Amino acid sequence: MANVVFFSFKEEDRGVVLTIKGRATNPKYPSLDFRVRDLLKRWNTEDEATIKQAISKTIKGTSRTIVFVGEDTHKSYWVPHEVRMTLDAGKPVYAIRLNGTEGKVPKCLSENNIHVYNWSEKKLQDLATR
Repeated sequence: MANVVFFSFKEEDRGVVLTIKGRATNPKYPSLDFRVRDLLKRWNTEDEATIKQAISKTIKGTSRTIVFVGEDTHKSYWVPHEVRMTLDAGKPVYAIRLNGTEGKVPKCLSENNIHVYNWSEKKLQDLATR
């Protein structure tokens, strides 16, 4: 389970996060090298219990969560749930800004003293493998 990361993000940032995931799992991008578990597949349900169960199951197989903070992440309904589930499982949560964004820090991060790092692939690799 070492270095298996859960990605938490706002739906509007899906494309950018997919690109980051692709680089992290592609040997042609040696600056990022870790495994990712996520809920990047789109769900054909709005049933909260089903989604929470999927999040919980996915987080169970990871060593940490990285929250990608974009312009509107602070408005996300699911990011706080993912942060809480990770912390309740006794795993660390890290946060990093998406490149070029300046959005407000989500309350779930500030309330849990989770620092939001500025974007760099080097910092992302560090967070994913510490």
